[in-house]
Amino acid sequence: MVNVSKLENLKKEWKAIFSCMNCGDCGYAIRSVVGRYLTCPVKEAKGEEGFEIDFSRGRMNVLKSLLEEKIPLSKILADWVYQCSECGNCTEVCHMSHNENLILPTCNWIDHVKVWDALRKDLVKAGFAPLDRHRDLINYMNDDSMKNPYGENMVKKFAWASEFPNIKEKGELVFFAGCTMPLRQQETLKNMMKILIAAGMEIALSKEEWCCGSIGIRIGEYESVEELMRHNIDIFKNMGAKTVFTACAGCYRTLKKDYPEMLGEKLPFEVKHITEVLVELLNNDQVPFKPEVGEKLRVSYHDPCHLGRHMDLYEIPREVVTKIPGVELIEMKRNRKHAWCCGAGGGVKSQFPDLAIDISKERIGEALESGAEILTTSCPFCIGNLQDAYNEMGQEVKEKILLVDIIDLIASKI
Repeated sequence: MVNVSKLENLKKEWKAIFSCMNCGDCGYAIRSVVGRYLTCPVKEAKGEEGFEIDFSRGRMNVLKSLLEEKIPLSKILADWVYQCSECGNCTEVCHMSHNENLILPTCNWIDHVKVWDALRKDLVKAGFAPLDRHRDLINYMNDDSMKNPYGENMVKKFAWASEFPNIKEKGELVFFAGCTMPLRQQETLKNMMKILIAAGMEIALSKEEWCCGSIGIRIGEYESVEELMRHNIDIFKNMGAKTVFTACAGCYRTLKKDYPEMLGEKLPFEVKHITEVLVELLNNDQVPFKPEVGEKLRVSYHDPCHLGRHMDLYEIPREVVTKIPGVELIEMKRNRKHAWCCGAGGGVKSQFPDLAIDISKERIGEALESGAEILTTSCPFCIGNLQDAYNEMGQEVKEKILLVDIIDLIASKI
């Protein structure tokens, strides 16, 4: 039998867990305004194998059973817990009406991502997590020669920057490169610099930055993260940063939300996402676009969970898209706070790659249904997982739609 005293984090979320009324909206919200509205990407990706326990209502009942000492924490439980991408779509429909004219006083009783994080921290503390692949990522992240979850030498993270001698070592505007883009999507970073240089911007970059720690936080391995946070904050301070920006949605959420919450202190600099930097440049006509030629391209924007539901950054990326010459924004059926997850978050991509790809295939299919010629987003993790799904879907899909990072889309027009 489980010792409830060990469930320190879940006990803090006790009221939220027991406030679940088992209505089932977190699996399939049914509203007269929109009809049947599928909510949980994990449950739907499993198809006929998807079961009650795969979406939030079932998960909440498991958590209730844990707190009532009916079931114990275990390795089997951990394997199930980490199949959630923590997209937060369940929170958006919990106790809510889809009628914009109706505001219910019962909204936002439960922050599901916070609840899932609490369970993950308890599993780590009890020794049932991290899972095998997650443990490797955390070991890489804390290795002095790496400081990234990809197991690459730290020097490789900054190879792309050697092509830009105008990058400064100190300055008020600091770029935090993160891990995914410099190690897996270098061309996009080079295109970002192409845009910023063309706009007359000067940025600083430190080759001493470490992983932001997002992977450790999502897994619940908080003890592995504090040193990373302190190190990065000190680096930014020493560089004279007034604004730190990143092109990674996960890094953005981690720096802007998790750092001050976990450390209990306000950051001495502002944190921005690359789209917030780009929209300022576009609004000031600082990006020298080529003359518009031909018909407009139909572009659909995918909301990354860490940017949208986690940080409420929906409209600025869309404003960026609409300000690109020769582009028409086409919305997918599920967008903004109800956008379908790409499937990569919460550690799903590393431990359950097939599940992550199946979720992405659903999203690409939705982009095709919208009539868009280009699917764009502003998250390297989304790009990577969508690309894997895109490659599996074959040539017929590739002939109908292109997958492009929003940075690369802008760079193609200058």
